[in-house]
Amino acid sequence: MTVPTKEILADHLSQMIQMKTVSNSDVNKVDWSEFEKLHKLFETLYPHVYEVMEVDRVGRAGLQFHYHPKETAKKPLLLMSHQDVVEIGDRSQWSHDPFSGLLLDGSVYGRGTTDCKHLVLSELEALESLFAEGFRPDYDLYLSLGYSEEVYLENDVDGAQRLVDHLAEKGVHIGTILDEGGGLFPEAGGRLAAHIGLGEKAAVNYEIYCDRKGGHSSKPGNGTALGAVAKAVVAIEAHPFPYRLTPLVEAQLAATAPLKEEPVRSIYADPKGHFEALCTLAQEDPALDAMLHTTVAFTMAQASTQPNVLPSHAAVGLSVRILQGDTVESVERRLQGFLPEGVKIRHISGKDPVPASTPDSDSYRLLTKILHAVYGNELLAIPFLMLGATDTRYYKPITDTVLLFTGHVHDNRWGAAHQVNEHIPVDALPASVEFFRSFPVSYTHLRAHETRGNLV
Repeated sequence: MTVPTKEILADHLSQMIQMKTVSNSDVNKVDWSEFEKLHKLFETLYPHVYEVMEVDRVGRAGLQFHYHPKETAKKPLLLMSHQDVVEIGDRSQWSHDPFSGLLLDGSVYGRGTTDCKHLVLSELEALESLFAEGFRPDYDLYLSLGYSEEVYLENDVDGAQRLVDHLAEKGVHIGTILDEGGGLFPEAGGRLAAHIGLGEKAAVNYEIYCDRKGGHSSKPGNGTALGAVAKAVVAIEAHPFPYRLTPLVEAQLAATAPLKEEPVRSIYADPKGHFEALCTLAQEDPALDAMLHTTVAFTMAQASTQPNVLPSHAAVGLSVRILQGDTVESVERRLQGFLPEGVKIRHISGKDPVPASTPDSDSYRLLTKILHAVYGNELLAIPFLMLGATDTRYYKPITDTVLLFTGHVHDNRWGAAHQVNEHIPVDALPASVEFFRSFPVSYTHLRAHETRGNLV
């Protein structure tokens, strides 16, 4: 059995999209029956996966598949993705039903086509075809499918944490994880680059707030609760976290240098030696800026509900992306230094950033070897720091190496994740399936004890 045709893959993805597996921070607002429908679809489409692997239902809708060989000295491989998708937003802005899985003009349309049911598809299709051909790995192989990646659950334990706990209770330590994040991208000059995520910033939420008596707006006195919070916002934005260079970002910039024109090429090739120039570039490049320090974004605010009422409570939400080297506690301590009297801060959700993986690992080298065999030695491998967050942050304590890479080749025909009219080209589907067929097979050739190592 070979990789199904792109038409079959598109049909299977379309069926997955029709399941409205929308997550919510309140588990009571989630329609869990949609996840049940998706699970039944999996059983229908992937009979060999269910026959060969043990399947555990974890938490409210998590699925953890496991193939256990008779004996092995090798560290397990875990493939992972998430079944949940974000809300559709304003339905009137969509050209088509966001849960129709419409096939139109060579693309599959719908919420979740690029985040992250396309990856669920790739992993299941790859394993189904491999098992149908008789492949049985000489190592423990896991597939974990989460159900709350897009949110922080307010009234339950996050799905990924439950899946990790399920592994930890069995004493499992993973050698390598493959998850969403990177992919293949055509660069200027026609060169193809593989962006391989090895770490991510921690997504942490705080709230700055002020409580006062309130009253009528005709007698504001010496200021309002909202005004005090506003002063804190201005002060924090005027004092961003200082720039610094982590080992992973240094490796990312150096790998990216060949794609840049001078003088940026020289700066990226030796970012330590040109740190001042690098910081100047970052002032005009939001992506580079985010790579070099912990960032703070004020995204939500609340105060009075009427214009003539002084707020008794005013609050502003902060979305903070913490770079390795900072912690939830150190960030909160720094922010407190900019708060005027009467304004307080509290941590809402999120944990410390986990250590980044290193490109100096057998798994990373194996991944790049596979890609060079398919796309040629001209392919450029770029390790990178993800600015967003994935469920792998929960798994890192029981894992040696995390590789954030899906094997998809991206181009400008893709409809971006979380946006209106999200879609994926049908011809982008087979390459990812091929990658997830190749990696488990090649993983059998790794040494019994893979090189361990983290970057900070």
